[in-house]
Amino acid sequence: MKAVIGRQPILDRQEHTVAYELLFRSGTENRYDGVDGNHATTSVISNTFLEIGMQRVLGPRRGFINFTRDLLVERKWESLPPGQVVIEVLEDVPADRQVREACEAMKLAGYSIALDDVTAVEPVADLVEFAEFAKLDLPPLSAARRAQLCSYFHSRGIKVVAEKVETEADFASTRRQGFDYFQGYFFAKPELVGGQRVPSSKTACLQLIREAHRPELDFSRFESIVRQDLALARKLLQFVNSAAMGSRHPVNDIRQAFTYLGEANIRRWVTLAAMPALAADRPTELVTQSLVRARFCELAADATGCRSKASAAFLTGLFSLLDAMIGLPLESVLAELAVDRQIVDAILNRPSGDGSLRDFLDLAKELEQQGTPKLDTACKGIGADSGKVCGMYVEAMVWADQLQC
Repeated sequence: MKAVIGRQPILDRQEHTVAYELLFRSGTENRYDGVDGNHATTSVISNTFLEIGMQRVLGPRRGFINFTRDLLVERKWESLPPGQVVIEVLEDVPADRQVREACEAMKLAGYSIALDDVTAVEPVADLVEFAEFAKLDLPPLSAARRAQLCSYFHSRGIKVVAEKVETEADFASTRRQGFDYFQGYFFAKPELVGGQRVPSSKTACLQLIREAHRPELDFSRFESIVRQDLALARKLLQFVNSAAMGSRHPVNDIRQAFTYLGEANIRRWVTLAAMPALAADRPTELVTQSLVRARFCELAADATGCRSKASAAFLTGLFSLLDAMIGLPLESVLAELAVDRQIVDAILNRPSGDGSLRDFLDLAKELEQQGTPKLDTACKGIGADSGKVCGMYVEAMVWADQLQC
C-alpha cells in the first residue's frame, strides 16, 4: 500500500490558496467513516512528513491537521514543524485541564491552533485564549449566527475560517460577513447564467488544449489559433526565448516557435499558458485541481491497459471543471467547443459514454472528497488495486504543483 493523503484547499479573501487541510485516506478498507481518529491523524502525519514529504504535499503553504484529545495530551504534535503546521482541535475534544495544558504548551512552542467545527461559543470558550483560527461549520448556522460568531472571534484577535462553503452564494455572504478564509467546494459550483457564450479569449485557450492532445500535432492549426490571440502569441514567444528553453538566438516567428519547441514542450506550454487564462477570474486552486484530475486520469488509463485512451482521459479530467472556470453550464461549454462525444458523455456521466473514462474521472473525484467510503469499489471499477491508485494520485498532485512552479 503506497502512502497517500487527501488535501482540501483553504482560500483567502482574494481566492488564493494559502493552506491545505490534510485528510486521512484509506485505500485498504471500505470503512472510512468508522476509522479511529488517532489512527487517521497518525497516518496523515506519517504519510505527509515521512513517506511523501512535506514539500511535495504542501510546498510553501501551511497544513491543517486534526488532533484528537489523546494525541493532544500525548504531545504527538512535538515532532511537527511549528511554522508550517496548524493543529486543529476537534469539536468533540473537551476543554479539560490536560487539554488546556497541551494547548498552552503548543502555543508557547510556536504552534498555531485552530478550533474545528465551531457552532457555538460555550464548548470552546476555555480554549479561545490559545487559538489563532476558529473554523465555523456553516450548514447548522443561520446568517445572523454566522455574523455573530465571526464578530466574537474577531474581537479576540482570532481569524475565522468558513467551512463547507459549497456555492458562490455561500462565498459571497461569508465574505460580506467578514470571514477571513474559506474551505469547501464553492469554486467548483459557480452561479450559471444562461444565454452567455464562452469568451473568445477562453475559446482560443480551449482550442489549443484540444489540439495539443491530438495523437498527431498539426502545427498549422496551432499557428492559426495563436495568431488570433495577441496574449497567447506573446506567451509563446516568451516561453521559447526564456533561459529555461536554452534558445541561443531570439525566436520571433510563431511557426518557428512551434517547430523549435517540439511535441513534448508544445503540450507543456499549452497547459501552462491556457489553464491560468481560463481561470483568470476564478480561484487559482481550480487550475491545480483540474491538472490533478487530468494527470490522474491519464495515469489511470495507462496503468489499466487503456493506453490508447490516455489522451482522452487527460482531457476528461482537464475539462471536468470548465463550468467553474468559465461560469457556464458544462454541457453548453463542451458543445460549443465541439469536444469529442466520448469525453463529453464521460464528464456529464451519461450512460452512453465511455465507461472507462467515466470511471477514471469518478475515481479522481472520490479521492478529492473528505471521506472515501466508495474508494475500494471505485478502484475495482477500473481494475486496479487501491495501493496503486493512491500512488498515482500522489504522483498527479506532485506533477500539478511542479508544473505551475
